[in-house]
Amino acid sequence: MLKKLTTRAIQLRHLVIALAIMLILAGLRWIPETPMDVFPEFSPVKVEIQTEAPGLSSLETEQLISIPVEHAMNGIPHLKTLRSKSVLGLSSVVMLFEPNTQIDVARQAVQERLLLVSQRLPATAKTPVMLPPLSSLSRVLKIGLTSGQLSIQQLSTKALWTIRPRLMSIPGVANVAIWGLREPELHIQFNPLKLSQYQLSVSQVGQQVTSAISSEGSGYLDTDQQRLAVTYDRPTISKEDFMDMVVGINNGIPIKLGQVAEVEWHHAMPIGDAVINRGDGLLLIVEKHPDANTLKVTADIDRALKELKPGLKDVTLDATIFRPASFIEQAIDNLKQAILVGIALVAIILFWFLRKPGPAVISLVAIPVSLVTAILILTWLGISINTMVLAGLVIALGEVVDDSIIDLENILRAVEKNQNSQHPKSLLKVIVQASYEVRGAVIYATLIVMSVFIPVFFLEGIAGAFFKPLAYGYLLAISASLLVALILTPALAYCLLKNTRHIPHANSPELTVVNKWLSRMLEQPKKVVLGAMIGLCLIMCSIPFLGSEFIPAFKERDFLMHFVSRPTTSVEQMKKMTVRASEELMQIDGVRNLGAHIGRTEVADEVVGPNFGELWVSITPNVPYEETVQKINQTISGYTGIFTDVQTYLKERTKEVMSGNSSSIVIRLFGDDLETLRSKAEEIRQIIATEPGVIDLKVESQVLVPQIHVRIKNSHAAKYGINEAEIKQALTLMTQGKVQGEILMDQARFNVRLISNHPVRDNLMSLRQLQILSPTGAVVQLSDVADIYIQPTPNEVKRESASRKIDISANVAGKDSGGVASSIENKLSHIKLPDGYYIKFMGEYAEQRTATKTLIAYTSLALLVVFILIKTSLKSVRLTLMLFAMLPFAIAGGVLGIWFSGGVTSLGAMIGLIAVIGIAARNGILIISNVQQQSQNSAITKEILISAISSRTRAIAMTSLATTMALMPIIFKGPISGYEIEYPLALVVVSGLLFAVMANVVLMPSLLLITKSRNGTSL
Repeated sequence: MLKKLTTRAIQLRHLVIALAIMLILAGLRWIPETPMDVFPEFSPVKVEIQTEAPGLSSLETEQLISIPVEHAMNGIPHLKTLRSKSVLGLSSVVMLFEPNTQIDVARQAVQERLLLVSQRLPATAKTPVMLPPLSSLSRVLKIGLTSGQLSIQQLSTKALWTIRPRLMSIPGVANVAIWGLREPELHIQFNPLKLSQYQLSVSQVGQQVTSAISSEGSGYLDTDQQRLAVTYDRPTISKEDFMDMVVGINNGIPIKLGQVAEVEWHHAMPIGDAVINRGDGLLLIVEKHPDANTLKVTADIDRALKELKPGLKDVTLDATIFRPASFIEQAIDNLKQAILVGIALVAIILFWFLRKPGPAVISLVAIPVSLVTAILILTWLGISINTMVLAGLVIALGEVVDDSIIDLENILRAVEKNQNSQHPKSLLKVIVQASYEVRGAVIYATLIVMSVFIPVFFLEGIAGAFFKPLAYGYLLAISASLLVALILTPALAYCLLKNTRHIPHANSPELTVVNKWLSRMLEQPKKVVLGAMIGLCLIMCSIPFLGSEFIPAFKERDFLMHFVSRPTTSVEQMKKMTVRASEELMQIDGVRNLGAHIGRTEVADEVVGPNFGELWVSITPNVPYEETVQKINQTISGYTGIFTDVQTYLKERTKEVMSGNSSSIVIRLFGDDLETLRSKAEEIRQIIATEPGVIDLKVESQVLVPQIHVRIKNSHAAKYGINEAEIKQALTLMTQGKVQGEILMDQARFNVRLISNHPVRDNLMSLRQLQILSPTGAVVQLSDVADIYIQPTPNEVKRESASRKIDISANVAGKDSGGVASSIENKLSHIKLPDGYYIKFMGEYAEQRTATKTLIAYTSLALLVVFILIKTSLKSVRLTLMLFAMLPFAIAGGVLGIWFSGGVTSLGAMIGLIAVIGIAARNGILIISNVQQQSQNSAITKEILISAISSRTRAIAMTSLATTMALMPIIFKGPISGYEIEYPLALVVVSGLLFAVMANVVLMPSLLLITKSRNGTSL
């Protein structure tokens, strides 16, 4: 069958070549338009429900909202994890679903249950909102808005009603959250004394205001010929209209609103704020959908902002505070450059070995055809092209020419032999036979390389999301190269070698040197084996001293800093400290700009209190990276009583996806009683604090904070005819007011809020003196009818899997995170916990441990498959075991590469070890199969071994050097942007490949000679 395929390809060579050209042209046409991103989607399917509940404490929010919503969501199909967080006035319930769950199906199931539970929530709670689906790296752009002429309220109006709608209309944009928003509101500030004077109640005023501003249709009027709509023009669009509004009648005299209240433009109490560079401003955070491409969405936003700019003359827009597109472009450009330079280096190697342009061009053709085929198939399958896919193509770059080189080498040798023969055969038969001779070994070798990547496809979570695309790119490229060797290479060989004589192999000076060196090495095979075993043992003994990490730090030039104060800190105080920090950070050489958000905003992914802030800075490309990061760390860590850390967004997001926490090491403590959780968490913190290398150690700030409680004195309140509803209403109106409706101005809408003219916001005494108008007309103080006292309450409550939880988290500096986490786990194994309480280790360490166990378990399965394939190809158990004995030496070379890359085993390095195993087995099977062909069932001699190896040396040297040269651009530049994961992987592959070549060329022939001398038999 393979002979027929090759024969048909040569007979239809012009069609085959034309199809190859068309494929390359298709790639040139479509690949530049293929969307590219930095990383694949790595977060699980997530659905988040947020419910605003103004005035409810964290405990009340948990009991009245979070737990009912949790109970309603339990049992949803494919639900994996259920978490909730309750803070003052807000509940967030997060659901994580199993892999491969359709996001639309998950959201539909949640929506059906949400409709039922929303009817059972307290009246004070707003309608639950299901946040839009967001990608793993959701934040696509941060835009700072400042103005020297406009107030924050005016800036808020432009942001809310001009900028945000335009950005939300862009395809791929999921949400635009605005921090620092001071949305203008029309405040009706009533005077309780004047209401009493005119015998009016607050409820009457509220009813009149609501009625006046409500939108109601007035029907229509039918005439003989047409229908005319009837509408009521609401005059209440300005302060003056409100002042003239009649709100009641006293002794037959109409009472206007202006007689009992003042009407002013103001804003609601802030729940968050923003700092742009060194001062006031708004921070717009643009988030994207899971399937949206960051580069395209960013470009569309840039165009939209450019269109809006003429209408925003007094507004300064800064769209460079956080711009991940810059890092993506740099990372992809670096990998593209590595591919192009790698191709050039591979071409040099091929021309140097083959000496003539014809054979070199035949081998080089395999590169564009294989890579283009792989990219087009990935695009057709819906797999996004990202840095991990490109990394897989870079690794495969040297191997895609392997099949063609081996095929071409045998063809050249057969053509030369045929030309020197007394009875030469036709060129067609010679090429077909030469291709067929190596075809079996090449196919089995390719299947072996594909088999060793089996474990990668069993990786789950973030590890699987990162490395499966790499495996897809790598395997598709080498699969395409196999087809090229089967079909295209023989056709090109026939066309280009029809009248060409190649340089005889015997005249190659490099081959003569290799033969002499190999002859000397095989004179003492036992010493070769002994020396190899000693070297293997030394390298393998160093493995326990290797460090470990899951994913390395990324060389982004945008940084985020958590800035967390005591839970009772107000928004105003946090803003003062943030402005001070921003002034110091902006003085660092290279810091370009800064944006910070404090607290939270509505319908956003931050469920925090006013004590929580994030500062985002970007640095210019021309400053030293490590030195600037160190200065930022030193500056931000100088604030006593404030927890700070410095991270890149990519690193923070990967940690957040792994555990829901942005730290590398997370110890999650589960239990029911908050006080017990806090005490045990502090005990754990003290144990961890003794571990060297631990930084940023903290316990989640689930602490007790003071809260004012008001409880009615039933007997005292009865004297004045006051009930609980009137006290609650008075508290609401005196503290935050109550929205009565909204008014329309142009295309904007503004709330109308009824509030006291002296709102109680400053101190406890003013709350005690709050005046309440009784039904009898008497004005009494709140302290006369209610007890007012302070009682501690948790600032937030977190839950997971129907249990309360608290996190103890830390980062690692100066040591490998895996070693530190392992030591912490050993220390905590002796801690005693009450019944019903338990610890769960999460974060990078737990994810890496799971991924490592998966790789080890399924690598055993992959090696079994490889063993079967080798046995099927060589038809000898002894030779199969001998070839397997070479694999540890390839692994040893990879371990040496890990030491060269810093001595830390990352998941990328482990993938490199897997690739090395496949390459080593591939080269070994090609050599042994050639030995079998040349021995022809006769006894093995040194001369046969040298002849068999020398005939494959050129091919192995070319493929090995091609792979090495393809990875050299990554190795020489180091872990720059785009190479963070690929750099250790490349070092492992190159060093492992070097050891594998030496083992296959020197050690395996030595073993063959030793076993031959013992057994005296042939292969």
